[in-house]
Amino acid sequence: MLILCCDTSNSTCCAGLYEDGSELGFRLNNSGRTHSETFMPIVDEVIKASGKEYKDIDAIAVTTGPGSFTGIRIGLSAVKGLALALNIPCIPVSSTKALAGSVEVVAAPSKDSILVPCFDARNNRVFASVLTADSMEILVEEGAYDADELVSRMKEENLFEAKTIILLGNGADTMQKALAKEDINAENAGGAAILPKGILKASEGIEPISGAAIKAVYCAVSSAERLKKS
Repeated sequence: MLILCCDTSNSTCCAGLYEDGSELGFRLNNSGRTHSETFMPIVDEVIKASGKEYKDIDAIAVTTGPGSFTGIRIGLSAVKGLALALNIPCIPVSSTKALAGSVEVVAAPSKDSILVPCFDARNNRVFASVLTADSMEILVEEGAYDADELVSRMKEENLFEAKTIILLGNGADTMQKALAKEDINAENAGGAAILPKGILKASEGIEPISGAAIKAVYCAVSSAERLKKS
């Protein structure tokens, strides 16, 4: 099975092609240019470099959020169009789980480590989840959290007992400050980014759906929506 894995949910964007789990190639873009400029060109590069054609693709695994509202919309619009044109299904993937799947734990044994993939949502808020490093079992569900409240939630769940906490993504600094208030140390991997291999890993066990059925998972309302309601 040939799967195109892609992400535009945060500051970076990526695309990778996998055949029966084997990586044929990938691209990660961190140029700072808008995803509307960079996403489809890197998809095209990956497909051409692999020696495959668009018609060979069997499914598209794509991150649906949370993260940048604009970035998510750009990626999902492009993927919906591709899926419709190629008549293939899509696999919706959590952005935080894809980030967790993109890293290899070296700071401590994975069985004793907890991953906190988190994206900066400003004003001490993060889009985050908490997972075990070895099996990616979800310990705290994905959502939009005040960093201090997420730390309190983790304490309630006894997640700090004899565990190494590893913070991933551009919300790591915010989470580290919140943890420091409770004298809890954590490994900071703020430079970690979603990679296609993480998307593939996070897609395991998810039933493919039509491109038309793919929906964004924002975990919060946009500022425009908040202003409209007020």
